[in-house]
Amino acid sequence: MKRSPLLAWLYVGFLTLSLSLSFFMATPSPQDDHFHYQKFIETLAHGHLDLSIPGFHGMNMLAVPWFWITQSPMTQIHVQIFSAILLPLLAFLMGRALWRSDWHAVVLSSVMAMMPFFMFGSLRGWMVSTYFVLIFLTIILAARRSRWSWLPWGFAMISLPFAVALLPLMMAYAPASKKRDVWKYVDRYWHLAAALAIPFVYVVAQKIQVGHVVIGAHQDFSATNVWVGPERLFLNAAHGVQMLLSVHNFYFPNPAITGQGNMMHTSPLLIVLALVGFMSWKTFYEHRIFPLVCLLGAVIGIGLNVMIDHMDHFYMDTGVLMLVLASIPVLKRLPLMIPLVLGTLHFQWFYFYLAFGEVFKLGGWFFLTPIVVDACFLLYCFANIPMLKAITREWMRGSTLQP
Repeated sequence: MKRSPLLAWLYVGFLTLSLSLSFFMATPSPQDDHFHYQKFIETLAHGHLDLSIPGFHGMNMLAVPWFWITQSPMTQIHVQIFSAILLPLLAFLMGRALWRSDWHAVVLSSVMAMMPFFMFGSLRGWMVSTYFVLIFLTIILAARRSRWSWLPWGFAMISLPFAVALLPLMMAYAPASKKRDVWKYVDRYWHLAAALAIPFVYVVAQKIQVGHVVIGAHQDFSATNVWVGPERLFLNAAHGVQMLLSVHNFYFPNPAITGQGNMMHTSPLLIVLALVGFMSWKTFYEHRIFPLVCLLGAVIGIGLNVMIDHMDHFYMDTGVLMLVLASIPVLKRLPLMIPLVLGTLHFQWFYFYLAFGEVFKLGGWFFLTPIVVDACFLLYCFANIPMLKAITREWMRGSTLQP
């Protein structure tokens, strides 16, 4: 990726266009949580903040202007779809902000574009896409040492509490300060307090208005009974490990709810690469702080899910994102893993189609994004045959060569 940055931008443009066409050819089907979120948007648009409506509503607050414009009963889904289309671009910008490298940025954008559960769940009203727009914006701004990172992070935490997993990253990338003594720390970290104030105000307002904390769209849970005891904690942890290292998995704590969509939202090989990186951080990372930030973020994000009623792939995704970020520098040093990672990223498309193909009227256009990624990867390989030969020779000698 040492060529003109224009090629990288063109590639990201193709990814964005392919996703746009796939969404245009699909048919949204509002289900379950959508109706709670849409009701909140319409209620707030008419001037009433009703925090008794089930759900975490940070991202729904941001959808209100679109409802003012369209008055559509599908506002929430429209905003989620628009957010999904932005994810490859934001992933590219996130890669650039973290590593100052088009290679890392393109690979990260490709990985995110190959995660259909992140994006196409928006067709039924799941909140994942807009949530991750907020997460990606937080990381981009934090990596650029911008104090404005508090704003998207605060809204992410009232969209899904698992966003708190970004705390280590926010602390590590806090802007420098020229002040002295205690004011130095105030100047560096006030934006963290500002971000954490958003969920604090949200919870206090909900407590005053409703009388208790609403646990997302799960009306059968409260702030006290959502946590599990030691036995279920162990089962959740065991199942979490299985989920991280499996393409598709059997939900042994409750076999009845094992479905086609009960699967890893990315390649398990990326998880393995992240673990390899953590164990050999001096080999794969320029700075010690980055793998530490990713490891702590993954532990917090996935650990929070272990502590509640059941493991959910969508709840794990914030922690999984931190593992994906940790895997990219390792993948750079082990380029022969790239085709294996790319191959295992295709399983998500197959199982998503099996689970939702009829519901969303998905046809051949649904697979346009993996086709674009595969075609561009093959073109890159053909354009770099001498480099591939050199990598293969070095591998046969027992070493690695970066692309």
